[in-house]
Amino acid sequence: MSELALEWKNVSFAARQGFWMKLRKIVQDIDISVPPGTVLGLVGPNGAGKTTTIKLGAGLLHPLSGKVLIKGISAAESKARKSVGLLTENQYIYPHLRLREWLEMLAGFSGIKGGERMHRVDTVLEAFELSDLSQQLMHTLSKGQLQRAGLAQAFVHKPEILLLDEPMSGLDPYWRYRVQQILTDFKSSGGTILFSSHILMDVERLSDQIVLIKEGRVQWHGCPKDMQRKIKAYEAICRSSSPEALKNIAEKGSVLPQPAGEWRASIPENKKEELLQMVSQGKIDLLSLRPIQEEIEEILFALIKEPKQGKGSETK
Repeated sequence: MSELALEWKNVSFAARQGFWMKLRKIVQDIDISVPPGTVLGLVGPNGAGKTTTIKLGAGLLHPLSGKVLIKGISAAESKARKSVGLLTENQYIYPHLRLREWLEMLAGFSGIKGGERMHRVDTVLEAFELSDLSQQLMHTLSKGQLQRAGLAQAFVHKPEILLLDEPMSGLDPYWRYRVQQILTDFKSSGGTILFSSHILMDVERLSDQIVLIKEGRVQWHGCPKDMQRKIKAYEAICRSSSPEALKNIAEKGSVLPQPAGEWRASIPENKKEELLQMVSQGKIDLLSLRPIQEEIEEILFALIKEPKQGKGSETK
């Protein structure tokens, strides 16, 4: 069995806060394992501890207790961090450097030299469609352009592992789609990704595993398919000369005309049997019946409302 790409083993972290600089727990007893070649989505409310967890994984913070490992090596060791590409939610830029200069500087910090450094910078500029902006000063870039620049620097040294804090932040719909493609391709080539996001649709689409953090603790950890989704209603496509019978059992205002004399309706879960009786009686011709299940947001929000586990307090 291959070693884990990333691992948080019973990790806690605290920082001094407030006027009296008291030590305050931010994350507590975090246990997360990320196998190589997989994607883990990290979700939770603001201040749950997601950013702290990512910074611990990148070796930017050191745990109060427990261990953070990158490919079996402590994240505190520089040789472990060489395989990681990091995007922080609030990027550290040099506003008066040009975009190319900034990327070349960061590539140099990763040990890439000479012609290879220029080649790698050219490659990521092209991948994120930033070549035409390469001579612009960093402070003149828009939020979306800066986000793409941050993603470019995370890729510039060909990492095996990506740690991305809100990678879709500030991106328009086109670039959200493109970044999803780029991350999917990275995974297909054997790469490992851990990312946080408030866009739960992206989390569900990209992730093999999802971890929900609440108040600095792991509240839920599993696969998207493990989520038990309730059926809220059924979408029925029917053909009928008169839709009145359908309106009697459908949700109010949901019976809508479709092409070729068809009707679409939302049928409450407890009215399904009545719908099937109408079909058997020849009152309507049922063309399709599709369950409408809970969205991932509804499931995760319900988990967030559950009683907290333990006494650990947290900040972002």
